[in-house]
Amino acid sequence: MSWTLLIVFLSFSQLLFAETDLDPIEVEATKDIERFTFSNSVVIEANQLNNEPLGLISTALEKVHGLVASQNGGPGGRISFFLRGTESRHLSFTLDGLKINDTSNTDRQFDAAFMPSPALRDMTVYKGPQAVLFGSDAMGGLIEMRTRKGENAPETRLTVNGGSFGTLSSSLSKDWQSEKNNGSLTLLRFHSDGISRLNQKRYDAKEKDATDITQMTSSSEHRWGDKTQTDLLSGYINGKAEQDGYGEDTSQDYTRNDQYFLQQKTNYTLNEAQAISLRNGFNRHQRLNSSHQSTEEFFNGNLFEHELIHRLEHGPFGVISGISNEHEHAKAINLDDSFDLNSIFSLASFLMDDFKMHLGARSDRHSKYGVFNTGSAGLAFQEFLLQYSEGFKAPSLYQLYGPDSFGSPVGNPDLIPETNHSMEISWKRSKEAYDAGISLFQNRLSNLFTYSFEKGYINQQKFIAEGIELSGKRRMNSFEFSGSFTHQQFKEEKVTILRRPYNIAFGGISYFPNESMELNVNSRWYSSRKDFEAKLNGFEVLDLGIKKTWEEDEMTLQLRNVLNREYEEIYGFSVLPRSVFAGYGHQFQ
Repeated sequence: MSWTLLIVFLSFSQLLFAETDLDPIEVEATKDIERFTFSNSVVIEANQLNNEPLGLISTALEKVHGLVASQNGGPGGRISFFLRGTESRHLSFTLDGLKINDTSNTDRQFDAAFMPSPALRDMTVYKGPQAVLFGSDAMGGLIEMRTRKGENAPETRLTVNGGSFGTLSSSLSKDWQSEKNNGSLTLLRFHSDGISRLNQKRYDAKEKDATDITQMTSSSEHRWGDKTQTDLLSGYINGKAEQDGYGEDTSQDYTRNDQYFLQQKTNYTLNEAQAISLRNGFNRHQRLNSSHQSTEEFFNGNLFEHELIHRLEHGPFGVISGISNEHEHAKAINLDDSFDLNSIFSLASFLMDDFKMHLGARSDRHSKYGVFNTGSAGLAFQEFLLQYSEGFKAPSLYQLYGPDSFGSPVGNPDLIPETNHSMEISWKRSKEAYDAGISLFQNRLSNLFTYSFEKGYINQQKFIAEGIELSGKRRMNSFEFSGSFTHQQFKEEKVTILRRPYNIAFGGISYFPNESMELNVNSRWYSSRKDFEAKLNGFEVLDLGIKKTWEEDEMTLQLRNVLNREYEEIYGFSVLPRSVFAGYGHQFQ
């Protein structure tokens, strides 16, 4: 109950301050990736998020070219993303700069299955390591989520979605604004009767596995003068999903994940060229797994973040520098331990006309394995860029100190970080009528964590992932055509690379008969991929969507998997068959 009171308090805290006219703050000490690196990125805007009636970020992310999704059975099932051939644990997720990867997870991987989208303003997928600014976990890439902060004020928005498999969700959001403060408060409830997690053909599975999600989020900005601003973020997400036991359709296994997050970031403008910011954040996961054998396992993970940043922009030069501390603590059955990661970093850029360059370095000191250094450098001229970047993944507490499982070792305190040396050469052009791009990439991954029944976790695996990405968009009158193709291959691997297809293609047509209506046809094709048990066949999926807006109302209709293809993203688990989802939103001014 205390968390609910805190969210409500933060949302309406503008009432505590007198309203006076303030000059705008011109310089903010933020980790602006676009300003300081040239990494290939894909932006998912608010209108794209609103086109997804399910209201989960996973349905929007699975359409990003080069990003491969693997889910074990519909909404609420665990979902992993693989970017440019790297492992799913090598992708970092942030919310307004706060790391939200699951610290209760064995490898600190983020599970997007329970993450709703109504509180978000946009998402950006950055491809390639982002370790200089974001440290561990951003070894393969970064997905940056930014919350709404009263941009649509004064507005109260009610959205109701529903569709196949007993799916029903609703969200209520309030955008508010005064002369000194602005923010958004979002409440959401999601339920789906679901489908069987297990594949019906392989296991004759028929029992439905339900999912329930509850979210409360508050995000706001508070200005204390013409030079000082504080951003506040707080939230709670409760996700619960039934999980079939592997190969057993009637088991009553379920997983529950409670996530709490809280952050304050205060920015102070020193002068027209410099600013500093202090950020303190907290991310907590409480996970409970229950099996049909009446056994329960709990995993609690806590991450405390403290960061001080200085930003300087003078003409074509820009420098962002900072120091940070991360304290991670994990508690489970026979596990109660923690570590600290202290960091110092600096990234400089030079931008002039058609020429750009950047150079950055980071040094991390881990309380267990010592000092680790990473760097990045890039050059860009007109539409061409060349970039080199390094990334690393610190072992999780479970991987370091995990308890024995059935008498076999798990944790290994002698682990060292996983590493990635990444190269990218790309060309991109953006015009009024079209966008086009091509990227060549290579990720050289070493010291990867592998589990051995005899030794537990060890640094053993390595491989090279390389490939090419092609993307384009053409706008013609009332139509917009988009397409992409990704080819990736793997070299020098010691073990089979799982769940990553060699070829991926996306295609889409959008038709705008008028300013208030949009019709979409989207298709995804994946070549075959390997999994633990077998080789999974390639497949294609066709989706249709319609969106109609009025001055204060909005309606969406989506038909997913129109051709009703039967396929597997993970061996033995289901995916959504043909399904229909609809949504209605109304804005109260």
